[in-house]
Amino acid sequence: MDLIWLVGNFALVCTVASNFTGIPICLGFFKNGSTSNISVVPFLAGVTCSSLWLMYGILLGDGTMKAVNSICVLLQISYAISYFINTYSKERAQRLISIVAAFLLAVYAYGFHIADEPTAKITFGYLASLGSIAAFGSPLVSLGEVIRSKSSETLPFTVIFSSFIVGSSWFYYGILVENSFIQVPNLIGAILSAIQLGLIAIYPSKKSKEYSKAD
Repeated sequence: MDLIWLVGNFALVCTVASNFTGIPICLGFFKNGSTSNISVVPFLAGVTCSSLWLMYGILLGDGTMKAVNSICVLLQISYAISYFINTYSKERAQRLISIVAAFLLAVYAYGFHIADEPTAKITFGYLASLGSIAAFGSPLVSLGEVIRSKSSETLPFTVIFSSFIVGSSWFYYGILVENSFIQVPNLIGAILSAIQLGLIAIYPSKKSKEYSKAD
């Protein structure tokens, strides 16, 4: 079996699967009637990143990229909507959502109606790479709160762990196909995710500690 094919498909499956990790988090929003201390930024970063890769896939005419990122965009948008419905800080969330929407519309207009195709491909390639790095590092917005409270309660473990697996698998795939465009953002993403996993190990969630004591 071809190693590139195997690793590529593994990365694709992991990417789609990782986007389902937001479901239990959003179910928690509806169950509790609030978003607690969780930020909307990771969801908006997911929307941005998936949208940029989708546009890039459309420009390349890559069916797999289009299919995978279409699913991811829909999932991330549904998570952002779930957050907005349950958050008490609707004004802040609406402002951030508006910024992301305006950015994506501007990028779409530039890539598909203003720039020539070669320039658009390069531009979207760089933007998608930056979007991936932003998505991988987005949970770090809670870094100050984690250190202050000495609790990783605001860091979504399942999202971060799946991001580490996705970043690592795509980085390995990038090595196999000798494409630095794939390698660099995913290597950085895997490192950022590893740092966040380290914070979770150093500062366990207070809820986890309470469950341990109860046992």
